[in-house]
Formats: sequence, C-alpha cells, structure tokens
Amino acid sequence: MESTARHRTWIAGLLLLALLVRSGVYIGLVDSTSNQDPDSYYAIAVNLVDQGTYSLGSDPTAFRPPIYPLLLAVGYFLGLSQVVWVGILHTTLGILTLFITFRLAKLCTNQTVAVLATLLLIFDPILLHQSSLTMTETTATFLGVLALWQWIRVQRDANLSNIICAGGALAMAGLCRPTFFVFAALALVCMLLRGRDNFYQRLRVTLLIGCCIIVVISPWVIRNQISLGKPIIATTHGGYTLLLGNNQLYYQHLDQPTSFYQATYFDTGVRRFNISENPGFDFWGPLAAQHPKVITRNEWERDHFSYQVAWYHIQQQPQQFARAALVRIGKLWSPLPQQLTPQESAITFILRFAVALWYLLLYAIVFWFSVKYGAKWVRNPLHVGILMILAFSLVHAFYWSDMRMRAPLMPILYLVAAMALAKPASADAKP
Repeated sequence: MESTARHRTWIAGLLLLALLVRSGVYIGLVDSTSNQDPDSYYAIAVNLVDQGTYSLGSDPTAFRPPIYPLLLAVGYFLGLSQVVWVGILHTTLGILTLFITFRLAKLCTNQTVAVLATLLLIFDPILLHQSSLTMTETTATFLGVLALWQWIRVQRDANLSNIICAGGALAMAGLCRPTFFVFAALALVCMLLRGRDNFYQRLRVTLLIGCCIIVVISPWVIRNQISLGKPIIATTHGGYTLLLGNNQLYYQHLDQPTSFYQATYFDTGVRRFNISENPGFDFWGPLAAQHPKVITRNEWERDHFSYQVAWYHIQQQPQQFARAALVRIGKLWSPLPQQLTPQESAITFILRFAVALWYLLLYAIVFWFSVKYGAKWVRNPLHVGILMILAFSLVHAFYWSDMRMRAPLMPILYLVAAMALAKPASADAKP
C-alpha cells in the first residue's frame, strides 16, 4: 500500500509539474505563434468541418497525414479558436506522453528510472518549443511512445487485447508521421526472427499485428482511392520532401555552407513542373520562367514527378547525394538549433547554445551507458527503441530533416539516460 501511494504521489507531482511547465511555455510563446499554420494542418481541419472534405482549397488532398488535422477539427467544430484548442490539445498530449513514459519505464525497469526519465522529458527543448506550434511533433511523440509501450506489453503477454492495441497504436502513429510505418516494418521483422516463443507463435503474433495495422489504416487508403484515384498509404508529400534535400539548389548549397537554403526559391521551381515531362529539365534555371505550360498534373502525379526529379539528381550526382545524406543525418541529430537568420539577437544566440549544451550532455550520458552497459540495454525490452531510432535515421538520410523531426525519439533517449543516471542494474529487464 505504501509503495502504491508513493507511486501515485510521484505520478501526480510529475504531471502537475508538466502542466505548469507546458502551459507556461505555451502562454509565453502564444503571441508569436498564434494563428500560424506553417504546414496547412489547420486549413485542412477547417475545410473538413466547413465543407465536409479533407482538402486544401477546393480539391481533396492526401498531402498531409490525417490524424493531426482530425484532432484539430475537433476543436474547430467545438467553436474554440486555434490558439486555445492547440494549447489544450498539446498540453493534454504532452502530459499523456509523460504518463506513458513513466508507465513504460516502470514496466521495463523501476520507479527511480521512471521518475528520472519523466522529469528529464518535461524539460526537453524540442518538445517544449514544438508544443507552441500547430505542427505534429507533440502528437507524433505521444503516439510513438504509446506504440512502444503497447509493443513491449505484447512482448510480455501476447494476448489478443495487447496485440490489437499494439497494431492500432502503430497504425495511428504512422497516420500521424509516416516514418513510423518503417519502424513498424522493422519491428515486425525482428519479432519474427527472434524471440522467446517458437517460430509459429511469433508468426501468429506478427501476422495479427500486421492485420490490425492494415485494418486501422484501410479507411484512409480507401478514401484516397475514391478521392484521388490511388490507394495512397501515407501521403502525397513524400516526393516533395525527398526533392527538397536532393536537387541542384541544395547540392550547390552544400558547397557554400555559409549561405541560407530557403524553400522559397525551391518552391518556385516546383511550381514550374508543368512546363516539362523531363525530370532532368532545369526548373530552377533562368530560362524556365519563359517556357509555356505543356502538362497538367493532379496531386498524386505531382508527387510522383517530384520523386522522378529527385532520383534524377541523385543518380546524376551520387557523391553529392552521399554527402547530403550525411548532412541530413547530422541535422536530425544536431544538438545545436539551426540559425534561422544571418543576424540574430544575443538572447537567441545564448538560447541556441544552451539547448546545444543540454543535448550534448544527454548524448554523452546515452553514449557512455551504451558503451559500458550496452548488453544490458539490448536485454531490456526497451531495445526496440533502437529500431525506432534506426528507422528515423534511415528515412531522414534520404528525406529532408531537421532536429524537430527527432522529437518522437526523445522519450527513448531520456529512458536510457535515466537508466545510466540511476544504477547499471536498472537496465536489466524485469522478469
């Protein structure tokens, strides 16, 4: 009884602290972030409520995955302003993320690790900053740690209820951030190839989880077939994201690292894709503006052509692609936030380097623990987090990346750091 009471006290205290920190940060930043919608998620939510269609403008779209716009649409339907609903939604999901992280750590290690991991996660700079923006990081992090928790529960007890929850959580995560589909594929393969159960039991569980994933994502796929004419599993944004980091402008930028690579000029070339069917055409060159339109493409066709243009540049300049891949991985894991303008204030400079110091310390702790006690980590059910880290790193070696895109991975890193800061025995899996 005393242990249960202490457990509840710790949870309540940590969640109260999280509420104060998250709401305080949001209120502090709300003036600079109110009514902004950089990735058009809120615009889709508004159209969904007002027009009854998942669309940008008047045309149906699959440019953004559906989970986050659906959540935003709830607040808009209830008549809440964007600022108020995003604050409520992100604060709630942030607190739920911390609660699940605590439960996950308790499941795999002990209460000391759970408290440390949750406490560290409360103050994560990426999650705090992104919680003030109408973007998917807060939701993706919640769904990512939920998927990890449910996956480990299946490893402990592969009953039907746990299997359904794991498959559903993985599917929901993928419908928020498609990179999770890559993680799901890796995790399912690893489950099939290794485990304590016999092969046929592992095969049964793997197939059941896979079926649950298919069932959950099927409404989105069917809707895309009906509205766009293609059974799109993820989005029609992949080609753009691949091309954003694999084009002649970006490759030239790599040779001039002091310059700022802005999407504005890049988007100008993308809007000229209707002047040629040749992926090797110089859409960003001075002569492109003089060419007449020769083709009309729908959303899926534009995405498909973006892939073709990107792969053309990758094949033409393989060395630059390899260099760009390393840069993208570096940006994904960079401890230092990117300088956004050539001239920045002293306070912004100080804050950027304070964030870098935080992450450098975190990386050092995780690296030390991984080297010295790596075998313990691999024996712990949390080793599945390595697959999630690998999946995100592989995807963003090809696709555009920056440090905010590692937000869903932060609970994993803080769990490992907490194991290191506690005692080595904390890394051992619970029986």
